[in-house]
Amino acid sequence: MNKKQILFGWLALLLLLASCQPKTDLDKIDALRKQVNKDVRVLNDLNADAFVQLEKDFIACDSSLQFLSEEQLDVVFPKLQLVDAYIQQFKETRPVMQAEMDSTLVRLDLLKKDAATHYLADSLVSAYIEDETRQVEKLSSQVAYFKDRLGSCRKELDGIKETK
Repeated sequence: MNKKQILFGWLALLLLLASCQPKTDLDKIDALRKQVNKDVRVLNDLNADAFVQLEKDFIACDSSLQFLSEEQLDVVFPKLQLVDAYIQQFKETRPVMQAEMDSTLVRLDLLKKDAATHYLADSLVSAYIEDETRQVEKLSSQVAYFKDRLGSCRKELDGIKETK
């Protein structure tokens, strides 16, 4: 082998090893920000689209209970109670989730700045990233929970509307 081939082989090996490196702290922070922004969009879509119509349909179904037979009422009423519980839970939890998402984004921005300027020790940055990862996972789980619950409520209300 000549020197060029050996040099090319080493460069290729170095590039391969560099591409297999774990994510840097800045990449991890960017990924967390991306997830929070995605969750913000989903939460806003839930609030703007699904929830508003769900609440209107719930009110319509609730006001029509008086026209149901006793047998139908025994089936429909518990379902409406459950839907109402999820509606109330979403109403109470959504502003808290939104505030937590906003503060998480601010913290991630500050952490990224501190990590980029090496203001904080690498071990401290890693610890903060772990904390923020747990927070982002918690928020993502809450968003997924409400997306699922509101979807189930939609199906329940559609079924109730067919009962009438």
